[in-house]
Amino acid sequence: MIKMTNLEEIKAFPEPEIREYIFNKATQMMTEYDVENLDDIGCFVVLDGSENQMFKVSEMEFVEVLNISNKAYLHGVKILGDSYGEDIYLPVEVVKC
Repeated sequence: MIKMTNLEEIKAFPEPEIREYIFNKATQMMTEYDVENLDDIGCFVVLDGSENQMFKVSEMEFVEVLNISNKAYLHGVKILGDSYGEDIYLPVEVVKC
């Protein structure tokens, strides 16, 4: 699990496709909520494939399958307080029929 609470941590994330997606989303949220620190409103969590037990669908506000480049992620948002949430990403393998 990698938890990112500021833009510097996001910039250091090793996977370029999801790094760019999360960076863009973080800066957009910071502008929308008029904050200078991401940790004032939330954080981003990227799990690895073996950490699926940490992605509890029942705790999420919503869940979606998100395709970024050639990878699929189960994406959910967990609200932890009145103005704080976690965006959680779990890489998944999508089987096409």
